[in-house]
Amino acid sequence: MKRESGFSLVELMVAMAVMILIVAATVRILTDAINTVSAMGLMADTQENLRVGMNYMVRDLSQAGDGIPQTGISIPSGTIVWPGTSGDFPAAWTALYGISPGYEQGPTTTVSGQATDTVTLLYADNTLQDSSFAPNHWLNEFPVNVAATCPHGSITTSGASPTQTVTITFDGTNCINVFTEGNTSLNIGDLILLQNNAGSCGGQTTGLGSTSCDASNPSSSTALRVITAISTAGNSITFAPGDAFGLNGGTLPGGTITATRIWMISYFINNSNTQLPLLMREVNLKGAVAVSQVIENLQFFYDIVNSGQQNPPTLAAQGDETPTYAQFPYIRDAYIWLFARSEQPYQKTGQYFRQNFVTSVSVRGLDFYNEFK
Repeated sequence: MKRESGFSLVELMVAMAVMILIVAATVRILTDAINTVSAMGLMADTQENLRVGMNYMVRDLSQAGDGIPQTGISIPSGTIVWPGTSGDFPAAWTALYGISPGYEQGPTTTVSGQATDTVTLLYADNTLQDSSFAPNHWLNEFPVNVAATCPHGSITTSGASPTQTVTITFDGTNCINVFTEGNTSLNIGDLILLQNNAGSCGGQTTGLGSTSCDASNPSSSTALRVITAISTAGNSITFAPGDAFGLNGGTLPGGTITATRIWMISYFINNSNTQLPLLMREVNLKGAVAVSQVIENLQFFYDIVNSGQQNPPTLAAQGDETPTYAQFPYIRDAYIWLFARSEQPYQKTGQYFRQNFVTSVSVRGLDFYNEFK
């Protein structure tokens, strides 16, 4: 009889067992690879969120104070909204400086366990120039109310402080057209620093809270205003009362006045969605924009030099998280601590990845001093 060929039951079971082991090992390798890729993706996304947020803050902090008077810019007492907080700037603050720290003024996130910090920065705009002239003319290159090298514009007012409306008309034929430069043109909501560079107010009062206008108080020779209307045909801007900051309505400084656009930029945490806290950046109260996601904590520390004219300056405090208002003009370096977690939990463990970035910024707009005698 012819013998039939094939596998025995034992051979078949051994072959199946070997195949199961191979498949199990392959699945394990593939699963580990998928988990590794997932982990790398989560960590990369977390680092990217930290990097983007940090880049924004470093760029703005490094310019803080540029073009801002050392004595600050006068503001109405206790009326200006403090972005990222639940109220206004403190009533004792009668001027804003290059850096206004907000120690624990932000919300408390689920993980941080303490109120987050905020910061508000001021620096002068260095982009607005009229390229139709050769050489280019800058916004603050010429006085806006007296004859100078360039024929002057004019300042007109109606009403009286604290409800005064001011209109500035620029000489677009000879000086500058402020609406011809596309994205850099003046717009409603822009902040304008009107400054008497001579350091006095011509005997007038500023109408800015309790600040008097005299040579002993140089900060009173400044006024910060918000553009509420523009006229492209008339090449003019208007400051009317009722702006979002509550800055308009007071009497302007006297004497020779120049106009400079100012950026007021605030950083803070928005924790309205506790599962997705956001790092917000707000420019001139035009509406905050998220620049990083899942940022769980934000902290600032500052190096502060002693007041006076030491050359080189001597350090009053290092890494201070709670500088006093009197110390704001003397902040020279800032340290940023930014904490983030992954947007999704790690599939293998169900836990989130967490990372933090720390950096220091030399505040260039405030850090210069003469090293040579």
